[in-house]
Amino acid sequence: MVRSTARVRSRRRAGHDWGARVNRELRDLRGEAQENWRVAIEGQGSASRIRPEVFSSWQRSALTVPVDLREAPLLSPEVTQQSFTQSRLGQACQVILDDLREVTLAGDYVAAITDEMVTITWMAGGRKMLRHADDVRFTLGGCWNEESVGTNALALAHKLEHPSTVFSAEHYAPMVHDWVCYSAPILDPTSGHSLGVIDVSALWSKSNVSVMAMVRALARNVEYELARDHRAANITPIDSSSAHLRLRLLGESRVTLNQRPVKLSPRQTEILCILALYERGLSLDQLTAFLYGDQPISVATVKSEVSHLRSLLGNVISSRPYRLNARVDADHVRVLNALRHGDLTSAVTSYKGSLLAASECPEIVITRHQIDVAIREAVERSGSAELMFELSNAVPDDPYLATLAAELMKHGDARRGLSISRTSNPSG
Repeated sequence: MVRSTARVRSRRRAGHDWGARVNRELRDLRGEAQENWRVAIEGQGSASRIRPEVFSSWQRSALTVPVDLREAPLLSPEVTQQSFTQSRLGQACQVILDDLREVTLAGDYVAAITDEMVTITWMAGGRKMLRHADDVRFTLGGCWNEESVGTNALALAHKLEHPSTVFSAEHYAPMVHDWVCYSAPILDPTSGHSLGVIDVSALWSKSNVSVMAMVRALARNVEYELARDHRAANITPIDSSSAHLRLRLLGESRVTLNQRPVKLSPRQTEILCILALYERGLSLDQLTAFLYGDQPISVATVKSEVSHLRSLLGNVISSRPYRLNARVDADHVRVLNALRHGDLTSAVTSYKGSLLAASECPEIVITRHQIDVAIREAVERSGSAELMFELSNAVPDDPYLATLAAELMKHGDARRGLSISRTSNPSG
């Protein structure tokens, strides 16, 4: 009991030390940003330590925005909200609104969606941040383009058409120097230009890089909704009862649905890979842990990623729990099952290389190691020249496997020469 209590105290101290270090780093970053802003505004120093996109924005902002600006210009909140609700963008954004509300309430953030003029058309937030937002008119109808309020993440994301983070005194106007903002543009699927921006903001002390990952995922989800609406007439609904999902993830990354290739992002492929391992399904918390481990990722991010994937695959993915609702043929699952049943020939035949070799998802890293080690040890114990040769073909850049294959083959076997050549030229 004494040892257990001591361990708990040790962990608490470690957590406190880690938190204190992060707070110090954030304070240092804020101090540096404030000094950079002061030097740049007074024109008495170099801009070398300021991000180029921020400094360029400061220069543009100085032409139209007073440094002592206290609040953003405001359009009619009622008209702005009505226009958004009836717009194509507003309809597509419906799929993410619940996730945004959940994030803001859980972490006391404020979230906003803008139109193409960077006017806030939808927002939600925790009580504390809403009070801060009201002070500067970060509210419905607030105009947050660069010309109106100066450098901010929403304006940069829209102008540059890529995600933007603006921290503390990187903002041009001091009225938001206590903020950190994470914004991602919503790009039109046909023109590629920004239709508006999704933003999540907080006080600078709550800076967290994982927020940007969530915002980007939500923006992608809206973009897909826009694209799906655009091509709705050409889409045939997928019947999950007859759907056949084929995953080829060993040594490659290829997914087909009903014999049609499906283009997926690495994260989407990782989600399918993990769900294929668990026929009975996973809870949202389990899936989040398997994908991100101890990283500070909101479950809302994973919900958005699964929602986007479900949009691509139809009702092939069910929820509560998350599971694959189709006939699934996954090569990594087939190899694992063959190894468990002692069918080494089938395992080697299906093995084409490591499972999603570039993935860093904890569950995939563990499964990859399990398959690689188990199949090598089993083939080595078998003493089969044929199986060792086939395995070395699946991993041609491994000279150790090629050496073992050559040693097991008889002199005069043409395959022996091929194996020997790999030991001296692994890349061949």
